Amino acid sequence: MVNMIKFIDLFSYSEYRAYLKQWIARARQDGTSNLSRISKAIGVHTSFLGHVLSGSKNLSFEQAAELSDFLKHTPIEQKYFFTLIQIERSGTQKLKKYWLEEKKAIEEERAKVKSRVGSHKELSAEDKAIFYSSWIYGAIFVATAINNGQTLEQIAEEFKLTRSKAEEFLTFLVRAGICDLNGSHYQMGQAVIYIGNDSPLVVKHHTNWRIKAIQKMDTREPTELFYSSPMSLSAEDFVKVRELLSKNIETSLEICRGSQAEEVVCLNIDFFRLAGS
Repeated sequence: MVNMIKFIDLFSYSEYRAYLKQWIARARQDGTSNLSRISKAIGVHTSFLGHVLSGSKNLSFEQAAELSDFLKHTPIEQKYFFTLIQIERSGTQKLKKYWLEEKKAIEEERAKVKSRVGSHKELSAEDKAIFYSSWIYGAIFVATAINNGQTLEQIAEEFKLTRSKAEEFLTFLVRAGICDLNGSHYQMGQAVIYIGNDSPLVVKHHTNWRIKAIQKMDTREPTELFYSSPMSLSAEDFVKVRELLSKNIETSLEICRGSQAEEVVCLNIDFFRLAGS
């Protein structure tokens, strides 16, 4: 029910009332909710909620917590929602300034992909240079999650490598601390490897996989997806589409974390402005 409304981007609102009004309007359109249901969920009368929406009253933090739960906010959405309420409830300019700064900090935190990927490991500068020098390191790394581990022979066969070359790659992954060797099987020891957008190697990382995607297009299968679409849209809608894609990435990562490893795949998504090109 509520998931249909989740496409309303909380982070595009600077006032929690405006967000709630839009959410309620959309819910009514979809026939999924109304003031009575929301009021009941947070333990208030519908007239009180009407006063909140009109601006004559504010939600208490207890009510905000129940409402945030009803709206199925993620932890960072909840934090942002509470901050918007704090801004409205501030009794002095000094306190309001404090919460406005908190709001900005949350927005900056959220803009970093690092905040979206959960528990992760950052390699040393030397190991990063090796790991991101070729797509093969990342591919072998994720392959070691299949069937709770892969042998040297399985990796060599999967990626059409000689045994000595496969061993070279696997030895590095073990030495870097992101794979473990248990008996004859190499196993993934760290679920997420992270590289920040501020790293000079991030371009190499993206380029490696874009090139691999281009190579794969020649032998693409009906079940695979390749999509390119130049378009024109407003600056406001650019932000909305970017947020929608980001949410889908988050959802995809959650699915991947709970998925049994059976094959190695790659997700590439590009969405950027062409101005100046």
